[in-house]
Amino acid sequence: MNGAAMSCQNDGERPAKPGRRGLRVKNASVVPATRILVIEDNASDVFLLDRALKQQDFRFELVHLLEGGEALAFIRRQGAHATAAIPDLILMDLNLSKYAGEDILREIRAAKHLNGVPVCVWSSSQSRRDADLLKDLGVCRFIAKPAGLDQFMQIGKIIKDLLAVPKGV
Repeated sequence: MNGAAMSCQNDGERPAKPGRRGLRVKNASVVPATRILVIEDNASDVFLLDRALKQQDFRFELVHLLEGGEALAFIRRQGAHATAAIPDLILMDLNLSKYAGEDILREIRAAKHLNGVPVCVWSSSQSRRDADLLKDLGVCRFIAKPAGLDQFMQIGKIIKDLLAVPKGV
């Protein structure tokens, strides 16, 4: 499990007695988890993404929205998503059922509270039209969904590296 490293040390030479404040925590840091919003209608891809990210050395939280209608409610801050925390990264499938990825991307770009949040698209599509459209919609990275497990596991590093880039660069 990825967590903050903590070191406990006894305050004095005597062992700590029950009920006394004899222990202190030194050099403890609480690093908040990176929140990644995943808009993806294939639960297997999200499972593999989770595995790929767990291979990296950083704390993360995946927020998975299974379909476009739920994504729109999140973007518009409606219903159960009215007070949802703003993600550090949005990763979405371009080919969702019922909603075009292009429409979801336009909604993300129009939402003022999501300004500055990097958006990545992953898809099995390799269309030149899609690539040009994504660039026009401000997508910071296109990730081709790989067919093999080894290649899929490399997505974790791609996302970690993307998150390491300071915002606005």
